[in-house]
Parts: sequence; structure tokens; C-alpha cells
Amino acid sequence: MNQILNLFKKDFYERIGGLSPFRGMIVLDIGCGDGEDSLAISRFAKKVTGIDVVEDKKWDKIKNRKLNFVVGDAQRLPFEKNRFNGVFLKDVLHHVTDPERVLKEIKRVAVKGPLIILIEGNRYNPLFYIHMTKLGGHDHLKQGQFKELILKYFPNAQFVHFESHFIPFINKSLFMLIIEVEKFVDRIDFLRPILSYNASIIKG
Repeated sequence: MNQILNLFKKDFYERIGGLSPFRGMIVLDIGCGDGEDSLAISRFAKKVTGIDVVEDKKWDKIKNRKLNFVVGDAQRLPFEKNRFNGVFLKDVLHHVTDPERVLKEIKRVAVKGPLIILIEGNRYNPLFYIHMTKLGGHDHLKQGQFKELILKYFPNAQFVHFESHFIPFINKSLFMLIIEVEKFVDRIDFLRPILSYNASIIKG
């Protein structure tokens, strides 16, 4: 399963343009969870700080001289103004009570002209809607809601929409085939509103 997970992550990062644009930056990973995204970013960044509301047991195992973790609330970030020139946020906005407050906090702690990558699951993706929204209780944003929210605070934001699913317990060849099918689906215009992920990339 680790091999499939690694392939999934590699493909996922490639869909948003990779993590190498964070090279040499001081990056904040908001809602970092187990810290795996933070660790991946740290391979390029000068320094990464991961923050989440609950400490994860994996943090102590993966932290290093370039990577540290803190417990804190995305709606009240415990950092001074103009601290980070890179921000990464994945699957956080639908978990907080005030998404706009999170975006305001990002603007506060980021320097002028940062690189910001924001990613959210799409509420009306058929697979997500069943197992995440209906069964899992995740209140994902609709694609239109996501765009409207981000553009309110970052008018220069660019958007990417893509299909990506982690499917454990299948072999490598089958998973690679699924990735190619997902990439094909990405190119079908009328399916764009229901692709599984919405991402926003803000540069400068």
C-alpha cells in the first residue's frame, strides 16, 4: 500500500504544478495533519512550519532542522505579520467555522508577493459526495463557492481542477492506469464542475 500511496502523492503534487516552486522559501503548512505534506515541501523549502489544532504522533518522527510543528488554530495563527513567503493549505477550509477568517490570517502572516497553494475537495464530485459528504459528514465547498471565496481575498488567483483518488490494495499497474484515466477526465470540459479537487495557486 505504501507504494500506491507514494504514487498517489507524486501524481497529486504534479497536478498542482509540483512542490518545487517552494524552493528556498519559508513555508507555512496550515492544517498539516500527520505532517506528510510538510515533509514533502521541506525537500525544497528553506524552512517549513506545520500547524494543526491537534498534535499528531508522527510529528516527532519526521521533524528535522528544516521542519517543525506547532499546535494552533488556522483562524488565529500564532505568528507575526509577514512571516512566510509560502503557504500551503489542503482540505482545511471546509473544517473551520469561519473560512474567511483563515484567508485573512493567511494574508496577515504572508509577505507581499507570496506563493500560496489552497486545495479543497469538491462537494459535488460523485465519489466524494457519497463517501465524504453524506457518509463522512465533510461539508466540502462547491466549486463556485471555492472560487468566489478565494477571489474575494486573492483577486489574482489562478484555478486548477482535477480528478484524483487514492485507492489502496490494488497493484501498481492498475493504479497507474487509473491515473491516466483521471488525467483524461480532467480534459473533458463538461466534467470540470464535478472533478474531485479544486485548487488555487496565488503568485505575487
